[in-house]
Amino acid sequence: MSKNVSYFLRALRRALRRGDLFPAAGRRPAAAAPGGSRVLEEIGGGPELDRLQITAHRVPLPLRRPVRILHLSDIHLRGEDARLDLLIRALQPMRPDLLVLTGDVVAHGWEPPALRRLLSALPPAPLGRFAVIGNWEYWGGAPVPVWAPLLAQHGIDLLHNRGVQIPEAGMNLTGTDDALAGTPDLDAAFSGLAPGWPTVALTHSPSLFPDLAQRGADLVLAGHTHGGQIRFPLAGPFFLPRGSGSYPWGWYREGTSWLFVSRGIGWSVGPIRWGARPEVAWISLLPWGMHRTAMTG
Repeated sequence: MSKNVSYFLRALRRALRRGDLFPAAGRRPAAAAPGGSRVLEEIGGGPELDRLQITAHRVPLPLRRPVRILHLSDIHLRGEDARLDLLIRALQPMRPDLLVLTGDVVAHGWEPPALRRLLSALPPAPLGRFAVIGNWEYWGGAPVPVWAPLLAQHGIDLLHNRGVQIPEAGMNLTGTDDALAGTPDLDAAFSGLAPGWPTVALTHSPSLFPDLAQRGADLVLAGHTHGGQIRFPLAGPFFLPRGSGSYPWGWYREGTSWLFVSRGIGWSVGPIRWGARPEVAWISLLPWGMHRTAMTG
């Protein structure tokens, strides 16, 4: 048995202990954003894993100004390869107001030069660049004491059970520890936020959505699921990891709160994607008046 096949079988056995096969939640159809969703373009070619789908989503919020968020999740960086080249090429022309990373930037065996190259290629964002930690940062040897300074060297603020105010837009931004490998503290995450301002929450695992909605998060951005990574027609995802909850990918609503689960960019267990194309997402937060004009204009 080759080394690669042996590694894959061991990884598959570990994964099956950490999730569910053909979960019923995976057959739940993904919805669109409250203001609409669309595919902007697709970059790359060949197998699905070697492509990037750029999606755009609109969300109305009572803000002082529109905010365009670039949402990246589950890059699962290991080393220098063609997929890293593709992602960096896709990022070059992007100019968001706010950039967020919702965990699993790295995977087991990640190489520091490749990480430095990726973080250096992230576009500038005048309202800030922020991240939350995912399970693979923990499992891959980059827990908070390691991960926070690595990000800080590149001007990225790790929101580890912590929130910040963004006065230019009149909004709060908060982030949690990972629900699977860490210890989320929502009391800490929601302390110090400006009362009356809409709150966007970042978390890696979407299973925290009901708790975040109860705390008053207007919008939650998450990843973790890879959209199932292998997704069959009718049957849905072959596998979803623990921490996915009933939110495999796309948009979900709980009261007045919304959740977006990105399909992410990389892979776990095995280098394959089918029916769950890698995704880079633009999330446009539109003030109420501008949202109504966009919908009727």
